[in-house]
Amino acid sequence: MSLSAEIREQLISSFRAELAEHVQTMTDGLLGLEQHRVDAKDSSATLEDIFRAAHSLKGAARAIGVTAVEQLAHGLEDVLAAMQTDAVARSPGLFTACYHALDAIQAVQVAYEAGELTPPTKALHALAELQPFREARGDALPLNPNAAHAPQNSATPPIPETPTSTGVSAADETIRVSVGKLDALMTQLSELLITKIRIEQRATQMRNLLDYVAEWQKEWLSARSAYNRLARKQRQGIVGEEASRPDRDLHRMMTYIDAGQERLRELATVVGVLSRDYSNDVMQTSLVIDALEEEIKRVRMLPLNTITATFGRMVRDLAQAAGKEATLETAGGEVELDKRVLEQIKDPLVHLLRNAIDHGIEPPETREAAGKARRGTVSLSAQQLGKDVVVTVSDDGAGLDITAIRRVAARRKGASEDVQGLSEAELAELIFYSGFSTSPIITDTSGRGVGLDVVRRNVEALGGRIDVEWQPAGGSAFRLTLPLTLTSSRGLLVRTANQVFAIPLSAIERILRVGAEQITPLGGQDTVLFDGRPIPLVRLNDVLDLPNAAAKEGRIPVVVLAAAERRIAFAVDDLVGEQEVVMKGLGKQLARVGGIAGATIMGSGEVVLILHVADLMKLATRAEHRSVVQAVPVHGVVPNPTAPRILIVDDSITTRTLEKNILEAAGYSVQLATDGQEALRAIAADGLPDLIISDIAMPRLDGFDLTAHIKGDPRTAGIPVILVTSLDSVEDKSRGIEVGADAYIVKSRFDQNNLLDTIRQLI
Repeated sequence: MSLSAEIREQLISSFRAELAEHVQTMTDGLLGLEQHRVDAKDSSATLEDIFRAAHSLKGAARAIGVTAVEQLAHGLEDVLAAMQTDAVARSPGLFTACYHALDAIQAVQVAYEAGELTPPTKALHALAELQPFREARGDALPLNPNAAHAPQNSATPPIPETPTSTGVSAADETIRVSVGKLDALMTQLSELLITKIRIEQRATQMRNLLDYVAEWQKEWLSARSAYNRLARKQRQGIVGEEASRPDRDLHRMMTYIDAGQERLRELATVVGVLSRDYSNDVMQTSLVIDALEEEIKRVRMLPLNTITATFGRMVRDLAQAAGKEATLETAGGEVELDKRVLEQIKDPLVHLLRNAIDHGIEPPETREAAGKARRGTVSLSAQQLGKDVVVTVSDDGAGLDITAIRRVAARRKGASEDVQGLSEAELAELIFYSGFSTSPIITDTSGRGVGLDVVRRNVEALGGRIDVEWQPAGGSAFRLTLPLTLTSSRGLLVRTANQVFAIPLSAIERILRVGAEQITPLGGQDTVLFDGRPIPLVRLNDVLDLPNAAAKEGRIPVVVLAAAERRIAFAVDDLVGEQEVVMKGLGKQLARVGGIAGATIMGSGEVVLILHVADLMKLATRAEHRSVVQAVPVHGVVPNPTAPRILIVDDSITTRTLEKNILEAAGYSVQLATDGQEALRAIAADGLPDLIISDIAMPRLDGFDLTAHIKGDPRTAGIPVILVTSLDSVEDKSRGIEVGADAYIVKSRFDQNNLLDTIRQLI
């Protein structure tokens, strides 16, 4: 009976997972035996576990028809059986042959899923490499290359038996969920979080309404007192029949006022109940959303050993290739991180492990001469600290060669005196610079100086940091501090140059308010004391190249940011508050905007840009800064009524906001439209703009048709039009020229300076 494509895919998926599990079991067991990390009394049990994994894999491969895997697993069975009876010596060559067989099994699986009918050459070589050790049992089974992959449509193969050693109970069921679906769910959660913020704002408005009602009641009491005084005066000044008339009028008015007061009292009661119920709803909604957020984050979380499971074998092979001996020890593999974080730190961790073998662990003879064990130890550990995870890669090798670092630094700088004043900690930081290497030769693992700088960039791109510690002749440790997740986080909202930005709380070391007497110029740079040490103090608007709103009088709000060992204090105009922010990426088109990591949408609908801390720190060292305590205070940027007016047309709220901020900071007056039709209505209603910046791909009326319409109308033909788009084909650019666009800027190469230069040329 033929198998449906769906059933076959299920079988392949099950076999893939089972193969990965058995291969990992065998790899871990073999490493433990080879590196003597398994006690003699546990050696037999370990061998039995490895043998059982090979046997189960052989059966699963036979069931699904992958003959090459079946034969390789059978070969491993024979070798393991010989090891159990001590028929073969546990030599490095034996273990290497077993590892090569495991590599070949994985290669066969890849080839099988790709539809290749013959096994890779690696499988034949691996089986041949096992043969001398199998002969000790006299049970050699040659590989038949023509029977590697049996046809799958001849009969229904039995489903491979589920292993009992997976560690997953029947009650602990799992489901495979695509990352795309989870991302969509996270998008919906982001909108729900924004709704939560809006509800909280509405609750605040309700409380303000209650305060307004209370003030109204106070005013009524005052009016009542005035009425009483007026009534007394009238009764005292008027006698006879006329005295009763004002009383009747005033009584009629008071009756109306009393009725209004009663209605007001009822309104206050209703609003009070509504406010109370609304607050309860807000609290319940917040609890549900917070729980949902945590559960969704947990769905995306995977244990660290998801990516580190193969590292033990890698360390072993790297050490062997370098003529060294090393063992990888792991701890905290169960600590969970977001899948995206795991994916992005795998390569940095691999590089750090390679670096530990190449630069840290000494040759066995050198270690023995120094009184160390012949076999070095590389450690990889993880620990969760609050909302961060600290991953440490360390070794017991020689540690950092500060002398060599100083020598290389002097050679790169051209004069040794330039580095003599650097501390050891500052010298250690140099290893993260691009092109910096102390290796005397270039190899496939080191010497190019392009490793640790990439590691740092990757870690900082995640919003984390990396620190290095070492002991003379006692090894080194690289500590990576990483966020658990990249979804939502707490941020500090600050205002500078009349714009609001969000700064991740995880990067904030401290918030200060400093007076002019606490600011000291050193070498032309303002500094402020932090933990007894002077650190640079810069204005955030200078770093972001925003208008020069002068510093305020009195105590200045200062935010101290930390990246690695660096601390920089940023002066801002105001501290707006702390809030949960949902990161929304700017996309590849705007990835080059310096200092900006993404954006978030506030409850009011306002788009607030989130600052990229690591990028901000780098910009702070290059920007020209004015003194923080100079000039007269101003209250934001006052729009210039004579400034050129620019119409921005884009259906993306993030892009519109970003371009608006750039242009307003440059002194332009900005008008917004979401598509071409809205742009034409704005021109008809508000008059001709001085320049139009438009996207192309928009609903209703796209940028091409908008430009053609503007250039085809004599009244608007003179308005310069800049097309800013992600469309970069020759055909799109040619069409832009045909419809009359004055400039064509591709978003993938978007640069705010280029945009501003283009505008200045056209206006």
